[in-house]
Amino acid sequence: MVKRSKMGFLFEICLCLIFIVSSLAEKECDKTKCPGPLKYYEDVRCKPIYKNPEDCCAVKYDCSHLESRSPKKCYLNDNVYEMGEKLKDEDALACDIGCFCAEGYNGNAHFICAVVDCFQRPRPGCSMVHYGKQCCATEVCPDREKVTCTVDGKTYKEGEEFEAKGEPNKKCVCMPGYEGENAEPYCYVPSKTKSYCGTELRHASEIREKCAPVYYYEQSPETSCSVSWRCQNNNDTLIPSTENSEGESDICKFGNIVMRIGDELNQATGYSSVCVKCKCEVPPTPTCQRLPDNECDVTVHPNFDNY
Repeated sequence: MVKRSKMGFLFEICLCLIFIVSSLAEKECDKTKCPGPLKYYEDVRCKPIYKNPEDCCAVKYDCSHLESRSPKKCYLNDNVYEMGEKLKDEDALACDIGCFCAEGYNGNAHFICAVVDCFQRPRPGCSMVHYGKQCCATEVCPDREKVTCTVDGKTYKEGEEFEAKGEPNKKCVCMPGYEGENAEPYCYVPSKTKSYCGTELRHASEIREKCAPVYYYEQSPETSCSVSWRCQNNNDTLIPSTENSEGESDICKFGNIVMRIGDELNQATGYSSVCVKCKCEVPPTPTCQRLPDNECDVTVHPNFDNY
């Protein structure tokens, strides 16, 4: 029987402690608490840059690949499309129907897709339930009782999402027919190669013009898809910050306006900027979020028709 030396035993303990501390650090790193329009950066495939390798939150993102794009081509999920080319199945989500790359405003390429009109207003007494990867919600009426799903001792209502135990990468939804098997159509693994906010598919011109995605005040720019866009107009000006930027590269770009960390844009310069606070937090795109009604009245603004 081989005896371990005291030093070897201590070395093993140290390795175990390092592993435990590293695991705890990873668990404590909640990126949803990090500032900036992170979901946008993820959607257009910008690369995070950290001040220190072990940091949880990035100080800025490298989006330089967006600068080199040809205005005569469409881009989505690292794929390049020529004018007239149809959207590949591998890039399409449920509601992306009849999409193709076409010439748009100022001759710049963008995707054109068929308009999907989902029936969202249920008949009296009925309700709408959305199932997993479906494009549109399904109407559920009182002629049948809504199902429930029991998963690991917890009960979920029809249409509610749940986690598959031991399979954290899967997204599952309670729907008729579920009997405990975490497979399609009840569960699926979201593709990491697809853009789920449709940013590149539907907002190529906003990306090209260095507009900023806008979020509702109750949304999280870190995890949510934007609801609108704020683009530069002739009345936009900068509100400088007293914060000191660490370097020349720590800047946000909004149209042709250069913003340093902490700088903000003035509000109510056009309909898209009423009650919208835009601040340079994590370059190169400012974080724009609508203010709550108790802080800002969207009906109070200049007459933009006279601008």
